[in-house]
Amino acid sequence: MKRRTRRTGTRLAAVAAVLGTVLGAAVGAPALATAAPADGSADGPATYRTADDATPVEGTASSSDGPELKPGIYTDSIGRGEEKFYSVELDEVSTVYLSAVAAPEPGTKVASFGEGLEMKLTTTSGEQCDTAGRATFSGDDQAYPIGDYAARRIGGDIERCQQAGPYLFSVKREGPGTSDPGDWPLEIRFMAEPGLEGTAPGPPGKDTWSTELPTPPTGTSQRAKGGTSFNDAGAVGSGVWKDTVRAGETIFYRVPLDWGQQLAAFAELPNAAKKSESPEFVSRALGFHLFNPARADVVDNNFESYRGEQTSAGLITRPVEYGNRFDDDGRGISTAGWYYLAVTLHPGLAEHFPDGATVTLRVKVSGEAAEGPGYDGDAAAAGFGVTDKDKEAAEKGLSAADVTQSDGWRLVAWGGIGAGTVLVLGLGLWMLLARLRHGRRGAPSDAAAQQHASTGTPQGGVPGGYAAPGPYGGGYGYPGPSGPPGFGGQQQPGHGGSAPDGRQ
Repeated sequence: MKRRTRRTGTRLAAVAAVLGTVLGAAVGAPALATAAPADGSADGPATYRTADDATPVEGTASSSDGPELKPGIYTDSIGRGEEKFYSVELDEVSTVYLSAVAAPEPGTKVASFGEGLEMKLTTTSGEQCDTAGRATFSGDDQAYPIGDYAARRIGGDIERCQQAGPYLFSVKREGPGTSDPGDWPLEIRFMAEPGLEGTAPGPPGKDTWSTELPTPPTGTSQRAKGGTSFNDAGAVGSGVWKDTVRAGETIFYRVPLDWGQQLAAFAELPNAAKKSESPEFVSRALGFHLFNPARADVVDNNFESYRGEQTSAGLITRPVEYGNRFDDDGRGISTAGWYYLAVTLHPGLAEHFPDGATVTLRVKVSGEAAEGPGYDGDAAAAGFGVTDKDKEAAEKGLSAADVTQSDGWRLVAWGGIGAGTVLVLGLGLWMLLARLRHGRRGAPSDAAAQQHASTGTPQGGVPGGYAAPGPYGGGYGYPGPSGPPGFGGQQQPGHGGSAPDGRQ
């Protein structure tokens, strides 16, 4: 009897262990999805936050032994006058983008013009691919994140770098000897856009879209949740948005643009409480830039000065079309995906806005989403596409952390359903084992039958009997919960303009 009891207890313990593992995994899921807080102190401008999953790498001064990069995100640093090399291996069908973003600390001394990064992608024989990148500062000696990419494009009339094989990616920091000599944080991203199944579309016809800034959107504003970088940028869609930005900061927002859609946006800085009749003038105080999904700055050098009164900066793109990449005037607007608005406030604005300024964003996405080109692969998974989930995030103004947390709670909800199912099955197994234990005892002996007849004890000798109904139909007769616990999801809670300059 005791041996059978131990075997049954062992089986029940195993069932309990499985249930505990399932429930523990489900309940623990949200913690794994929670994003870390942004960098920067509460009293000063926030600094650029690199991707949590970025891989540290060290580029080399020699082109012969640069570390190999694969599609993904990497972090490095670069000193003044330094050039770093990395190696990549390319196929013959993918258009590839290798971007570099420099993010000197706010307050770092930089030159107003001519200081920045230069990027190249070359064959090992020294042939340069069709698109080199260059990103420079243009904000009156203020430091802010700058970025661009070098690309290898497939299709059109491009003949260079079309073969599969080894290539070299280089990043060079340029600047005068009077600027900050310290190293700058560097974030590198390697993106590979799948090839097409058919012939690549050609450039769109000229003058088929408007380059005039439209009337800014109106209506009730929503709260935007800007981030410090591409990695934690908050989503925004068509409408009016407000956020607080501190002097010296650059805050990022992302907008999903599908094929055929055009973006116009405005950033507004309000009037400040005047300390005198002649408020302090701040040159190039409000910066408003636009980056494409591969992190090229397609609208740059877009600054407005400030005199204490309402000030606005605007920008507009052409519609997103694959063939734009073969047009020198619009290469950077040739993929669907997340486009990034970056708002920069000059450190000199701290006198006007010591606690930060309420910046208003007016965003207008026009045009119906069109069918994209026939990719031979999952372009959206590679970062070149727009999903229904992206559009929902933009409509609700979700931050990257909100989206991650929402995904985590969905996992918990499904995990809760799965755990409840396993719980029911586990209890059923428990009862089955008990029935089997009862069955192995065999038919009652004559003495047992006589005892049952005289005392009313159920056959099998267990007071209360197995026939009593239980909450799961198992017949144990014990009280129990009405059902397994469920898990619910959490709800989170006059214009100057600039158009893409076509550098990319």
